[in-house]
Amino acid sequence: MGSTIGDHQETVGSIMQDEYVVPKKPIDRHFIGCAWSKQFGPVEDPLVTDIMIRKEKSLNEITQDFAFKTGFGLGGQTIVGPKGEAGISASSAKNAKLGGVEIITPVSLADIPFEPKVHYITEALRLANFKLKREKGTSAKINVSAGTGIGTGTALAEVGGTGKTGTEGEGLVVAYKLHTINLKTYEKEDSGALSVELDKLLEFPAAQLYVKAELHNIEVGGKKSLPRNLIWSCLRADAKSRDMIAAWLIRLKSTDPRKKSLTIAFPAFPMIEDCYTYSGTIFSRIDPLTDKIHRQKITVTIFDAEVSDTLEPSKFDARISVIDESFNIKLVKSSDI
Repeated sequence: MGSTIGDHQETVGSIMQDEYVVPKKPIDRHFIGCAWSKQFGPVEDPLVTDIMIRKEKSLNEITQDFAFKTGFGLGGQTIVGPKGEAGISASSAKNAKLGGVEIITPVSLADIPFEPKVHYITEALRLANFKLKREKGTSAKINVSAGTGIGTGTALAEVGGTGKTGTEGEGLVVAYKLHTINLKTYEKEDSGALSVELDKLLEFPAAQLYVKAELHNIEVGGKKSLPRNLIWSCLRADAKSRDMIAAWLIRLKSTDPRKKSLTIAFPAFPMIEDCYTYSGTIFSRIDPLTDKIHRQKITVTIFDAEVSDTLEPSKFDARISVIDESFNIKLVKSSDI
């Protein structure tokens, strides 16, 4: 008899056919928007902003046709014996329905930070009625509680570890759907790095974008504070924003009414090392006619900037580049990785 992890991959993998990638073991996090490594699985990037997700409650509330099409049909009491010790395994699994399955997806695929040739997690299938728990000295296995109606079963997955301090969470993610950029459709327009001068308007006609840089001082007593909804150039600056006395502000305003105005803040006083480059997506959308993702990204770098003792600007040397991208995405089949 093979290992439980091997049985899990083989059983769920055959059901999911080629549309889903099965991790080496069930995971209690969805990792939507993370890159996928063939060797390491989900790879997190701490600099990527949180992605809004949505959940379909379960396959019980979706049509039976969808369940058959995806091949994901496991069925609680229907396929699990009284003890259910073998996990999710039965010859008739493909023709049954699994209760308590959640389909987790991003609210918008345009929010995923796609880069060429990298695979990204766009969907996670989660068994809501399962629990991942790590106990000392246990081997990896899945125990299913049977005798209850579809969608009301419970389960406990124990993963071998060194103690009880491991991750514990409700629900197991058993399969992922991956997408990547279709390179045949990828188009990119780069403005190149342009100099930004203080208090002067810089225009990017092709990008429909105006940029203006300024020094903003904060007066003690709250008479002059920082604008709201700033995007700080680094996490440390964000954490110390209340102690900031002066900040360099890069204001972005678009002539496209669909795009919001943004302000990027860099610490002017006190200064914070390694906090003077910002790169990020400032706009993204999906064109419903072409299914293309349209995205606008900027990179702002302040090479040299100083303020005087009276908090007046004495040096300011900065560059900004604007990149417009458009592309379709394609499904990554499990047989391709």
